[in-house]
Amino acid sequence: MQIPNAARRIPEHLHSAGVDLVDLCRWERAVERCGDSLAQRYFTAEERRTAREWATDDRSAADVLGHLFGVKESVVKMAGGLPPGARLADISVGIPDDGWGRGPWTVRLDGPLAHRFEAERMEVIGDCVPLVDRMALAWAAVRTSDAAS
Repeated sequence: MQIPNAARRIPEHLHSAGVDLVDLCRWERAVERCGDSLAQRYFTAEERRTAREWATDDRSAADVLGHLFGVKESVVKMAGGLPPGARLADISVGIPDDGWGRGPWTVRLDGPLAHRFEAERMEVIGDCVPLVDRMALAWAAVRTSDAAS
């Protein structure tokens, strides 16, 4: 997928957004090197389960985690950094039940990062699409809850 096509999936009426490029080969090497400790540090139990469920012959669980990691990094950039006491596992990314690539993914925030957006009634969404050469383009955006309907 080319970048202009990926950008068409970003919704209108945004408050702020962040993007990240993920080198999936590099990500998979990191997972191989660090094993479960990396996955447990950055991902919720639900995200790790989702990665196993979405793994196919063409897409490993580490590849799925790489896409989720890209969305998490996009959230951090969108928010201007992690507030004190926050961690990447406080950002939970959900792939829709109806399939990979079917629209924005839900992003649930916990901890200090959640407080920033709950007070302003904002919803965070994101997605990650494959590009060429085992690269992926991830994005996260925040919009007011009123714009979501």
